[in-house]
Amino acid sequence: MIKQCILSASALIVGVFSSSLLAHEGHEHDSVVAHLQVTNAQVREFLPATKASVGYFSIENHSNVPATLTRATLDGLGRVEIHEHVHADGMMKMQKVESLLIKAHQQLDFKPGSYHLMVFDPQEPLKVGQERKLTLYFEDGNRVFTNAKVVSLASQAGPVKVSKDHSHH
Repeated sequence: MIKQCILSASALIVGVFSSSLLAHEGHEHDSVVAHLQVTNAQVREFLPATKASVGYFSIENHSNVPATLTRATLDGLGRVEIHEHVHADGMMKMQKVESLLIKAHQQLDFKPGSYHLMVFDPQEPLKVGQERKLTLYFEDGNRVFTNAKVVSLASQAGPVKVSKDHSHH
């Protein structure tokens, strides 16, 4: 009886894995999922008496398919928004972006005067030198994780150091 149960369970497991493998035959995940790389992620410490700060990074799409960034989170912050600077009526203004298309083989730089993250509601003070987990969310359900280094306003005027790790899920 026990031997029959083991054989039945084994057959079931083999069947599940075989059908799973067959379902993935004939295509590659890389052809339908964007391969994204984030570098130079940083967030500026909150200046005294301010309620918002800013984050910058570069994101590169190494694949043949576009990716649509829909939102971002940063550990220890209550709210993160994607913004851009635009010229309107002869003036530069900032506006929130609901989604952002990153074309195949394109790099977008989140930097002053362009796309950037606005960060709000720190749950604890950001301290220069800390690293906070930055998560970028995409329309297809994928996420990219990296560490954003907390920097001072003065350091953002100089060269930016490359962040160490990133991963794509």
